[in-house]
Amino acid sequence: MRAEILSIGTELLVGSILNTNARFLSRKLAESAIDVYWQTTVGDNPARIAEALDRALERSDVVVTSGGLGPTEDDVTTRGLSLALRLPLVPHAPTYRSILRRVRARGLRMTRLIARQCAIPAGARAIPNDHGTAPGLLLSVRRGGREKWILVLPGPPRELEPMFVKRGLPLLLTRSGAPKESFVLKSLLIAGLIEAQVAQKVTDLLRLKPPVTVGIYARPGEVELKIMAKAPSRAEARRRIARVETTIRRRLGRKVFGADGETLEGAVGNLLRRGKWTLATAESCTGGSLAGKITDCAGSSRYFKGGVVAYSPDAKCDTLGIDPSLIRRHGPVSGPVASALARGARSRFGTHFGIGVTGNAGPTLDRGSRAPVGTVYIAIEGPRRGIVKKIRFLGSRSEIKSRAAQEALNLLRLELLP
Repeated sequence: MRAEILSIGTELLVGSILNTNARFLSRKLAESAIDVYWQTTVGDNPARIAEALDRALERSDVVVTSGGLGPTEDDVTTRGLSLALRLPLVPHAPTYRSILRRVRARGLRMTRLIARQCAIPAGARAIPNDHGTAPGLLLSVRRGGREKWILVLPGPPRELEPMFVKRGLPLLLTRSGAPKESFVLKSLLIAGLIEAQVAQKVTDLLRLKPPVTVGIYARPGEVELKIMAKAPSRAEARRRIARVETTIRRRLGRKVFGADGETLEGAVGNLLRRGKWTLATAESCTGGSLAGKITDCAGSSRYFKGGVVAYSPDAKCDTLGIDPSLIRRHGPVSGPVASALARGARSRFGTHFGIGVTGNAGPTLDRGSRAPVGTVYIAIEGPRRGIVKKIRFLGSRSEIKSRAAQEALNLLRLELLP
């Protein structure tokens, strides 16, 4: 079944609020093997709502709308429905009684505006709203000789989400006779490669057609591959995903650090915990964001002992015991200074591993070292050896800081792997 999400509200068009409803509905519809082909946003205007509905019904089997069902003058979704379907709005007594009870329970009076929510298109099925006043609606219409379905939902997420999950979606699936299929999605997360490099290694997989498809998405400091599968059962969908996942892991190897909701800092934390290793950091250009990422993980105190932000040359020398002549000879943004920071952190906190990061996050050239903007040195000092890596990042100051912290985590992850 092809579906379209129609989001209604001028506030969405002018950017006053984020359209989280469309994301929620897309995900839930996909889980029920209903393909969302289009998402449309329209303002609070009955004629334009009717036009958008007409267009959606021409190309989709299911249209799910959100927003515009409240008691105010700009809540005009039902009027748009009435125009598009040429159906009169008629009073719905059960809805009136439900709203009246809710209004009286709050010590309020029923007003003309509140009562407007009780008028629904003739023939529509009202869906009770457990968290608000405006009911949802389910309508069946015929277009192009085929039966089409419209599911109308309120805008506030606290009303829309439970109504859709508990009542709207089950009712839609039952009434429409949608095929009983299962949709499963799995994400694989990759670090140490850019999107183009990952795409080059999985080009054939990115060309797969349903029932199994693979999508690629760039995220800050990492790349995500989403494997999506449809099948008559969840077990079969998982088997189809597993076959593709095996191929991806074989091709990308250690570059794959996790799956689904995992984070790079979480993967590093698991490796440290497993090996009973401890860690300390010494940061310059990242300004503490590396330690911040590490401590975002619950239980990180078991392996992370502490960090130092040594921003100025004096702080590097006074706090971590770095020889001033080292900074004079090589500059504050250099491999030797990064290694000294890592050794200093490891020594100061008595840990197995130390990370040192120094660089120029911009936006201007670093006077002390003449290092171009985006130049970062990351060093790892551990029981077996020390390593240092020079990287040139592009982007804004905040982007460079974030990517440097992410790269430092990935270097440590690779060092911790068996």
